[in-house]
Amino acid sequence: MTDWNVVNVAEVAPGVQNAEKPLNRVLSEHAGARTKFVLPEGRYHLDGRFEHNDCKAIAIMGDPHATLVVTDPGQQYGLDVGGGWGANPETSAESVEVRNLTFDMTAEGVGSQAVSARASHDLRLENVAIEGECASAGKGALGAIYAAVTHPDGSGTVSVSLPDGCDFRPDTYPDQSAVDSQTSHPIGVSVTDDHRGELTFRDCHVEGWVNNGGYLAGGDGPCIVDGGLWKDNGNANLRLGDGDVARDVRIEMDETEYTGCGLWLQDGNVQVSDGEIWLPNCDNDGLRVSSESARVHDLKIDCKSSSRALKVNDGDGSVLLDGVELDDWGDGSKHAYGAEIWREGTTLRNCRLAFHSGEENRNGINLVAPGIVFDGVTAIHDAADRTTVLVKGDGVELRNSTFRGRVDVDRKNAASPRIEGNDFIDCDCVGFDP
Repeated sequence: MTDWNVVNVAEVAPGVQNAEKPLNRVLSEHAGARTKFVLPEGRYHLDGRFEHNDCKAIAIMGDPHATLVVTDPGQQYGLDVGGGWGANPETSAESVEVRNLTFDMTAEGVGSQAVSARASHDLRLENVAIEGECASAGKGALGAIYAAVTHPDGSGTVSVSLPDGCDFRPDTYPDQSAVDSQTSHPIGVSVTDDHRGELTFRDCHVEGWVNNGGYLAGGDGPCIVDGGLWKDNGNANLRLGDGDVARDVRIEMDETEYTGCGLWLQDGNVQVSDGEIWLPNCDNDGLRVSSESARVHDLKIDCKSSSRALKVNDGDGSVLLDGVELDDWGDGSKHAYGAEIWREGTTLRNCRLAFHSGEENRNGINLVAPGIVFDGVTAIHDAADRTTVLVKGDGVELRNSTFRGRVDVDRKNAASPRIEGNDFIDCDCVGFDP
């Protein structure tokens, strides 16, 4: 247990509680090796950065809750505690806690970072919220929340609410296209490259951040995303890397001003279980798998837009889609197929793929790579002139599955699939004998 030096800021600095004296100056004056700052209910003014990285432990917590107000459009940083960029276990604090705080950034032109925190063994960012759209243009790609656990045996929890996102201003970057400028905007939540431990993101609400909602693929330590809403974020609503796990998340994309996919499995071995991806209006992939390997269980995808609902990119590792349910009503003006599998050996097991008549009807699933396996899959299309499944790779196996609509084997590029125990009733089979 940490031996804290407890500092009640309202007692040591009368006037700070009502913004008469800047909170960051009070924190700097009283910060020590193991300091817990208690902020009674009130509105505290941050007129600059509070940086305290040379310490053993630091805690800043509202009691029961406190609001930190930023009003200067030129301010870039808020609370920077526990360790700087490139920290390691020796150069970061053992314990960091930031709790029960709301950052009020509703003033015109304000776009400050809220929290950057690193700890070697125990990191807690809990009940932290930001109010106000981040006016980020021209300030570089500052994220709202940066976090890392620097020791492999360390752990932490992040529970944040970032519902107002950031202002999209591509005109501020005239040398870049609008799409390229997205990376010059801020990220909602970012795990930095010095992360080595385990971080759990519990019930976060991250919405409207142009340069990724949650960029959790950084560092070498695993991230567990447990619940939460990730909505209308650019590039990716949620981007995961090696060892990361997503459980029971909800992802929504109803934004076309800037482009962003739903759930991006980017690096290493990633696991997803349960959860929903809802795509009412977007033009990028719903679920994108480009990681070395992936296991996706019991995920529901509902697509009514021109995006691809599902894409598995080429790669060497195995991908299993187990119990995935896809309902695609998508607009076929941009993508001819609602789903595409480009990786050899991808297995779809106990999945339900339903492709419906939508605006400018599009086809169902395109099996581009060899060795793809359907096992216990139901695949249907209710548009008579569309293809349910197109087979373009050799060695595809269709086992114990049910098909409705049209199954088409491109005999110029693929041999007949291996077939066992399937139901092709009311199915138009092209290029092979079922």
